[in-house]
Amino acid sequence: MSTNDVKAAGSTPAAPAAPSGRAIATELAMARYLEKHKIGDVIKDRIATLKTSTDDGMPLLAPGGTEIAHIAGQIFATVTQPKVGYQFRVTDSPAFQEWVEQNAPTEVGRTVTVEVTGRETDRVMAALEKLLGPGRAQLTVEVRPAFITLLGDAAAKHGVTADPRTGEFVDIPGVTIVPTNPSPTVKFTPDADQVIAHAYRAGLFSGSRLAAILALPAAEGGE
Repeated sequence: MSTNDVKAAGSTPAAPAAPSGRAIATELAMARYLEKHKIGDVIKDRIATLKTSTDDGMPLLAPGGTEIAHIAGQIFATVTQPKVGYQFRVTDSPAFQEWVEQNAPTEVGRTVTVEVTGRETDRVMAALEKLLGPGRAQLTVEVRPAFITLLGDAAAKHGVTADPRTGEFVDIPGVTIVPTNPSPTVKFTPDADQVIAHAYRAGLFSGSRLAAILALPAAEGGE
């Protein structure tokens, strides 16, 4: 059997193809860029995307749940998504005020602001309508802030509008309940640096893989 026949038998596996010059240059340039500009600055948009909510206002991660983050088969962090809260917003003040007038009239306050001179001060309370001319008094009507706070607390608890006095769920005109999306918290393990360094040495952050993690476009031939 000739030497060529022995090679053809395939007893020795072929060596993996060396990375292209472009792949090496891409990885080096990317690493130097991240070293200079800090990773957080480069991927802040990606972080914002991962922390954002879906179309229905819910977070991408399950509210109240905790996920374990692995890399190279090792745990390096836990990520916890707080429970979703709700915020009470008045979007139509006249409609909201009218509802409160009808359902909780004692929660609407009225303030009269009067412009008087020094000599009028002692007489104004007794003869307001006779003493002052047109445009001298202004009436302000508003829902008491404490009542709005109670409505907001009820909305945060139930996710819907509710009468804070009875606990009854009601449809209150002029208000909107907006789900809040608290940011998830990331807690790294004590050996996170070593785990990530091991993953890097194992080649998990090279070329297009690193670009994929950072959500950046990879250069052609970046494997």
